[in-house]
Amino acid sequence: MRQALKSPFIRGPYDSNRACNALKTACIFLLPFLLTVFWVSAAPAQDSGKDLEAFYQENCSKCHGTDGSGLDRDGEKLSGRDLTDSEWQKETKDEEMVETILGGKFFGWAMPGFEDKLTPDQAQKMVTDIIRKSEKGKKIGSQ
Repeated sequence: MRQALKSPFIRGPYDSNRACNALKTACIFLLPFLLTVFWVSAAPAQDSGKDLEAFYQENCSKCHGTDGSGLDRDGEKLSGRDLTDSEWQKETKDEEMVETILGGKFFGWAMPGFEDKLTPDQAQKMVTDIIRKSEKGKKIGSQ
């Protein structure tokens, strides 16, 4: 005859079938909840154009100017390329710009890379929605 074990968490004698059923029930309800929480927290935030415009102003305007022209407010040349130059835009492919945004130039000495701050999709949006649409004299993000 088997002696029933006592558990401090289950009233009455320990019944392995009852404990197993309780565990299965908890998993059925808890697992989908936990998966949802992890899935939502792991999903990248949807970037609005305003977020990327703010990113540009915070990280890029120091060298490329607030309008992308490579000039400061006083018209003095900054260290960055003129992103509004139509000839340069025609000659440069989106993929090249994305690669430069993510990887930087000359080991980060000429321009830092932003692969730790932007995803490839965000860098692509930076190219298509900000750089390609930049106009000399018109501050990026003022639309």
